[in-house]
Amino acid sequence: MLADDYRSLIGKRLLNNIYDTTGVLLIAKETLLLESHIMKLANFKIRTDEVQAVDIDSSEAPDLAPQPLHPRVKQAEKYLNDINSFVQHSGIVPIAEVEDKVLPYIEETAKRYNLFQVFSALKDKGDYRHQHCIGVAVVATSLGQRLGLSKHEQTLLTTAATLYDIGMVKLPSSILSKSGRLDSQEYAIMKQHTHFGYELLQQSEADPRVALVALQHHEREDGSGYPHGLKGDQIDKLSKIVALADVYVALISERPYRSAVPSFEVIEEIHKQIILNRFDSVIGLTLLDMLLSRQIGCEVLLSNQRKGKILLTNVNYPSRPLVVLDDQEFIDLQKIHNVHIEQIMG
Repeated sequence: MLADDYRSLIGKRLLNNIYDTTGVLLIAKETLLLESHIMKLANFKIRTDEVQAVDIDSSEAPDLAPQPLHPRVKQAEKYLNDINSFVQHSGIVPIAEVEDKVLPYIEETAKRYNLFQVFSALKDKGDYRHQHCIGVAVVATSLGQRLGLSKHEQTLLTTAATLYDIGMVKLPSSILSKSGRLDSQEYAIMKQHTHFGYELLQQSEADPRVALVALQHHEREDGSGYPHGLKGDQIDKLSKIVALADVYVALISERPYRSAVPSFEVIEEIHKQIILNRFDSVIGLTLLDMLLSRQIGCEVLLSNQRKGKILLTNVNYPSRPLVVLDDQEFIDLQKIHNVHIEQIMG
């Protein structure tokens, strides 16, 4: 099939992932199709009826550079710090303030930026609790979009993902500031933040589902979570989404008592937890698909300290993509087992 057959697709936004016959991801969903993508479609003989694409609006145009990410992250952190201070002094969560100042940032960031660019920006010095909250809100918002939530549910999800840990403001500062792991007594106290958050959001007249996420975000599909050991359909869908985003961001982030877990190890761990029924399978596999599709083109640092970009991923071997190095050498990590990806840099 000739590349000319695809010319009309140039400049459009892809609505579905494109795989080759072996399951290797060729072009990720949401990609703005360029000449190079057209050649790839032709080289792999992808039928035109397998390609779903739409015209883009002006906000998606590739020549419109978004506002720099680092200042946006710092501004969002400041808003969250101000909101936490207000809650500590008043006992009320300023829902309207959150919707006015924080939600637009989260929604725009989820739309415009690669997740790995967001996480890179969040590694800058600051309060890791606020950084974690921002990361969870962006991941949950992106995941909700992938799951096809209605506009109303999407707004509830972003609000809930921004405020799900608000109960932490009522915990003792000795627990919040501790640099090491919590002992059993401290952990029991920390778990109360789910109840505290639920009560705060109820008192603040938040939507009931937003309050429910604060209560349920540590529940697990198999009933092994807390505070009530709920299972399956007993857990609100929005709570399941935020719970998974919370675990993902926690694993990939630095903590005072441990280093960040490498991204591909995190993907493998989440896949394992899905199989063990700790997370909802549809939500979990949607997250993994989203993460793998957004890795295409990402800059990476390998364990041998060489740098390159991810060219292809394989759903069967998510931690072993095909990488093109800066000197144009190709490394298929499925075949080279003494080298692995150490860091995804965005």
